[in-house]
Amino acid sequence: MVHILDTLARLENKFDNLAMYQGSSPDVNSPSTRASISCSSSVSQAKTVQSETPQRMENGPSNTGKGGQQPYQYLTVPHKIMLWPSIWVLLLNSGIPAAKDLEYVLQKGTPWFLKREMTKHPNPLRSEPGLPCFSVNSGQPEQGRSSNVAFPTLTIQLIQELSDAYFNTFNVLYPILNRDTFMNDIVARLLRDGYGDGDSGSVLALMVFALGEVANEGVFARPVSMVDGQPSGFRGGTIDTPPGIELFNEARRRLGFVITQCSLENVQINLLQATYYEATARHLDFWRCTVAASMACQVLIRCETIDWETTTGDLIKRAYWTCVLSEDLYHLDLDLPQTGIHVLEDTVPLPYFHEAQEQQHYQQSGSTLASTQANEERSHFQYHFLAMIALRRLIARIHNVIHECERAMQSEPLFQGSQLAYGKQTHMKPTASTTQAENFDDYGGPPVAVIREMVRQLDSWRALLPRPLQWSDSDRFEFPASDPLSRRPNEPLFGPDQGPIPIGHRYNLDIVTAQLRTRFYYARFMMYRPFIYKALHFPEIMTPDDCNCCALAIKSACAWPLAMSPPKNKKRLVPHLFAWTQNFMGILLVLKMCYGNEFLRQVVDEGGVVGRGEIEETVGLLLEWMRDVRQVDGIAEWSWEILEPLYGLRAEG
Repeated sequence: MVHILDTLARLENKFDNLAMYQGSSPDVNSPSTRASISCSSSVSQAKTVQSETPQRMENGPSNTGKGGQQPYQYLTVPHKIMLWPSIWVLLLNSGIPAAKDLEYVLQKGTPWFLKREMTKHPNPLRSEPGLPCFSVNSGQPEQGRSSNVAFPTLTIQLIQELSDAYFNTFNVLYPILNRDTFMNDIVARLLRDGYGDGDSGSVLALMVFALGEVANEGVFARPVSMVDGQPSGFRGGTIDTPPGIELFNEARRRLGFVITQCSLENVQINLLQATYYEATARHLDFWRCTVAASMACQVLIRCETIDWETTTGDLIKRAYWTCVLSEDLYHLDLDLPQTGIHVLEDTVPLPYFHEAQEQQHYQQSGSTLASTQANEERSHFQYHFLAMIALRRLIARIHNVIHECERAMQSEPLFQGSQLAYGKQTHMKPTASTTQAENFDDYGGPPVAVIREMVRQLDSWRALLPRPLQWSDSDRFEFPASDPLSRRPNEPLFGPDQGPIPIGHRYNLDIVTAQLRTRFYYARFMMYRPFIYKALHFPEIMTPDDCNCCALAIKSACAWPLAMSPPKNKKRLVPHLFAWTQNFMGILLVLKMCYGNEFLRQVVDEGGVVGRGEIEETVGLLLEWMRDVRQVDGIAEWSWEILEPLYGLRAEG
């Protein structure tokens, strides 16, 4: 925390001086000064670490001009690449039928994409599957109340198996439950008294069991389909009947009796329900459940006296930070509104993980070496959760800076004129006269000083990670070095293909590691991305340093571990599936320009930072991902209508 506060103080001082580099009396009307002031005003608010509200973001730069064009609509950072002038022209001149939709994207912004997702899933999940049950009450039920029931197929052995599967996968990623408390207090009582209406424990347990079945079948069951001869990464059940639906429906039937409570159990239930919906690629259902969890969590924290040092207080902290992490992703990548839970960041401490301390004390009292090592492995993933919280703060800051600076760049006359002209004439190509008509001095360019500072902070974040989590760029595909005295396996953890046998790593090692490392390279790509924009639209003023940053942006977008095996073959277990799919579309458009744009091709071929082999492998991985996910994702389905002909895949069948 001392390091973070010190960094913020230095960063604010840099931003305060950034707008004054042209002299003591800068021209506030010049575009470069406006861009600097815009970036400074945005990031100087990073101390509160809050993303901008949708209402503020929607007031983007106006394109109203001679043609009476509609005002510029807000787009998320992943989707904004489609409206870069060079890519806009590439798509419209390609003759792809789906490219005509870009005009609607320009007019309506992000809601146009959300409508595609709503159209993909017009109906809720099927309600028919359920479990057989019988009453466990010896006498008659009370007037107006149903009796508690038991499920004969839900045996003690199956409960143990499903609980183990959940706690070794989903609860590793987002540790909102305490395993011992769940098994000893909730499950033991349900086995004795049965599952009842109005009982939060009944709903919570059934949600856990449903996710346990998703965890098992999502790794080892048959793929739901074959996509162009390749097995789908969605395993278990079918597209319309996902694994665990019977258990999930039993939970949903009892959810209405406890849905309006503002308790810790209610927050946990909504987060579990959101996790199940995301495992079935129902992103808007995921958002609605996360919103319910965030609202209940805010009421709980504001209205209850909480001892943060207790086990219950620690569980509230974990639930809170899970809500914050989820909100950031669906807001930044889908532009869905936030609940305001971020304002409590200074109130809620980071989790302490009491059960890990209790297990360590127990093991020191006489358990085996194997159990001690297992606890150490489990604690490493608690570090992952804390590391994601720290990284999330920096990513929120990056988005604020990039959004403000891109908005400033897109308000420049050159951008507006080219964008509007290209929007009117679909076959018009940029010429030397159109690109050189404006004075390049009017282009503010990427805020180099700001980006360098953010790069330093990101590298510092990785360097300060606990040893089991650290990695370098040269070994980003390898197993984590959890034990410095042991050797890593000969085979890498991640690769383009894993073979025909499913791989299930202990404690979800591959998914957790891939999530952390991929999020790091995502942040690095976002920081350097403005240099790709500059290379595509202002190559005449690119400096050698700019070219190097541009090449680093392209390299940062290549070979993300999450798009490789084993994670790509167990997509039901990948958290926040929508966030990666949105970004893959933009990256594929950028990588396409590495072949079609002369200057960008030169940056790749002569820079020595990124190789053609890396780009080609990444294109193959991301296209495979989009081809698979389009079965269940409305936005990916539309994106594929552009990517398939753009990369010439139709001729290949």
